[in-house]
Amino acid sequence: MNQQSNNLLPFELAFYEIYDNGYDPLNIIREFWSQHTITDCQESLWALFENYRKCAVQEGGADLKQMHNFLMKVCRVLMAYFLVHFRKIGIDAVPFGFAQPEEAIIADLEAKQRIHSFFNRITE
Repeated sequence: MNQQSNNLLPFELAFYEIYDNGYDPLNIIREFWSQHTITDCQESLWALFENYRKCAVQEGGADLKQMHNFLMKVCRVLMAYFLVHFRKIGIDAVPFGFAQPEEAIIADLEAKQRIHSFFNRITE
């Protein structure tokens, strides 16, 4: 197997693990949000985009491995959200523990809503 195929294999496996015995998409979602904040996700995706845009190859093996692990988790959580939606699994009553306090999440969402409203008023 060539190196390019080796790099793609973990991504492919992320889409097939939904057929594993005991797979629960809600557990995948719960685990992801207990480890990551939305800000962490935004910053990681931005860094990935910047590397792609600049065609930069990350020198540090640890950074590359960390980004790879994050992307694998994002693939898994996207697949989990898809299955929750497709299979109409109730998610509203499921308790979630988040990586940051609820107050911080609410404050961040409210700040982003104010920014969004401000720019909407300007464009109108």
